[in-house]
Amino acid sequence: MAPETIFGIAVIVVAVVTLVAKLVPKRQPPEKFFKCSRCHTLTRHNNRTIEAWRNGKPKFFCQACHANWLRSRPPQERELFSSRGSASGGSGCLGVVVLFTLLPLGGMLLWAYA
Repeated sequence: MAPETIFGIAVIVVAVVTLVAKLVPKRQPPEKFFKCSRCHTLTRHNNRTIEAWRNGKPKFFCQACHANWLRSRPPQERELFSSRGSASGGSGCLGVVVLFTLLPLGGMLLWAYA
Protein backbone atom coordinates (compact mmCIF):
# COMPACT_ATOMS: atom_id res chain seq x y z
CA MET A 1 0.00 0.00 0.00
CA ALA A 2 1.12 3.52 -0.76
CA PRO A 3 1.95 5.83 2.18
CA GLU A 4 -0.75 8.25 1.02
CA THR A 5 -3.39 5.53 1.25
CA ILE A 6 -2.27 4.51 4.74
CA PHE A 7 -2.32 8.14 5.84
CA GLY A 8 -5.79 8.64 4.35
CA ILE A 9 -7.12 5.57 6.13
CA ALA A 10 -5.56 6.74 9.42
CA VAL A 11 -7.22 10.17 9.06
CA ILE A 12 -10.61 8.56 8.38
CA VAL A 13 -10.22 6.21 11.38
CA VAL A 14 -9.35 9.15 13.68
CA ALA A 15 -12.35 11.12 12.38
CA VAL A 16 -14.74 8.19 12.91
CA VAL A 17 -13.41 7.47 16.42
CA THR A 18 -13.75 11.16 17.33
CA LEU A 19 -17.32 11.26 16.03
CA VAL A 20 -18.29 8.11 17.92
CA ALA A 21 -16.69 9.45 21.13
CA LYS A 22 -18.75 12.66 20.81
CA LEU A 23 -21.98 10.71 20.31
CA VAL A 24 -21.51 8.43 23.34
CA PRO A 25 -23.30 10.04 26.32
CA LYS A 26 -21.16 11.06 29.28
CA ARG A 27 -21.62 9.47 32.68
CA GLN A 28 -24.24 11.08 34.92
CA PRO A 29 -24.61 10.89 38.71
CA PRO A 30 -27.08 8.19 39.80
CA GLU A 31 -29.26 10.77 41.61
CA LYS A 32 -30.65 13.98 40.11
CA PHE A 33 -30.40 15.82 43.45
CA PHE A 34 -27.69 16.15 46.10
CA LYS A 35 -27.51 17.57 49.60
CA CYS A 36 -25.23 20.63 49.82
CA SER A 37 -22.26 19.83 52.05
CA ARG A 38 -22.37 23.28 53.63
CA CYS A 39 -26.01 24.36 54.05
CA HIS A 40 -27.61 20.88 53.63
CA THR A 41 -30.10 22.13 51.01
CA LEU A 42 -31.45 19.56 48.57
CA THR A 43 -30.29 20.84 45.16
CA ARG A 44 -30.45 19.60 41.57
CA HIS A 45 -27.13 18.73 39.93
CA ASN A 46 -25.83 21.28 37.42
CA ASN A 47 -22.92 21.13 34.96
CA ARG A 48 -20.41 22.15 37.65
CA THR A 49 -21.47 19.48 40.14
CA ILE A 50 -21.79 16.79 37.46
CA GLU A 51 -18.24 17.51 36.34
CA ALA A 52 -17.11 17.36 39.99
CA TRP A 53 -18.87 14.00 40.32
CA ARG A 54 -17.08 12.73 37.19
CA ASN A 55 -13.77 13.84 38.73
CA GLY A 56 -14.51 11.79 41.86
CA LYS A 57 -15.21 14.65 44.28
CA PRO A 58 -17.03 13.41 47.39
CA LYS A 59 -18.69 16.72 48.38
CA PHE A 60 -20.98 18.97 46.36
CA PHE A 61 -22.07 22.53 47.08
CA CYS A 62 -25.15 24.45 45.94
CA GLN A 63 -24.71 27.46 43.68
CA ALA A 64 -25.13 29.96 46.56
CA CYS A 65 -22.50 28.28 48.76
CA HIS A 66 -20.16 27.95 45.78
CA ALA A 67 -20.58 31.67 45.00
CA ASN A 68 -19.83 32.53 48.66
CA TRP A 69 -16.74 30.36 48.53
CA LEU A 70 -15.56 32.05 45.31
CA ARG A 71 -16.04 35.51 46.88
CA SER A 72 -13.93 34.45 49.88
CA ARG A 73 -10.94 33.60 47.64
CA PRO A 74 -8.18 36.13 46.83
CA PRO A 75 -8.62 37.82 43.41
CA GLN A 76 -5.76 35.85 41.77
CA GLU A 77 -7.15 32.51 42.91
CA ARG A 78 -10.70 33.58 41.98
CA GLU A 79 -9.60 34.21 38.39
CA LEU A 80 -7.99 30.78 38.26
CA PHE A 81 -11.27 29.07 39.23
CA SER A 82 -13.50 31.23 37.04
CA SER A 83 -11.29 30.99 33.91
CA ARG A 84 -11.11 27.20 33.72
CA GLY A 85 -13.66 27.14 30.94
CA SER A 86 -16.86 25.24 30.59
CA ALA A 87 -17.58 21.83 31.96
CA SER A 88 -17.44 20.32 28.52
CA GLY A 89 -13.78 20.65 28.57
CA GLY A 90 -11.02 23.12 27.60
CA SER A 91 -10.79 25.85 25.03
CA GLY A 92 -10.55 23.67 21.91
CA CYS A 93 -6.94 24.57 21.10
CA LEU A 94 -6.04 20.97 20.31
CA GLY A 95 -8.80 20.80 17.71
CA VAL A 96 -7.53 23.97 16.03
CA VAL A 97 -3.95 22.65 15.99
CA VAL A 98 -5.09 19.35 14.47
CA LEU A 99 -7.18 21.20 11.88
CA PHE A 100 -4.29 23.43 10.82
CA THR A 101 -2.02 20.37 10.69
CA LEU A 102 -4.38 18.26 8.59
CA LEU A 103 -5.39 20.97 6.11
CA PRO A 104 -1.96 21.26 4.44
CA LEU A 105 -1.53 17.48 4.50
CA GLY A 106 -4.95 17.03 2.91
CA GLY A 107 -4.06 19.62 0.29
CA MET A 108 -0.83 17.78 -0.50
CA LEU A 109 -2.73 14.50 -0.86
CA LEU A 110 -5.26 16.10 -3.20
CA TRP A 111 -2.49 17.69 -5.22
CA ALA A 112 -0.62 14.34 -5.43
CA TYR A 113 -3.71 12.54 -6.78
CA ALA A 114 -4.74 15.33 -9.18
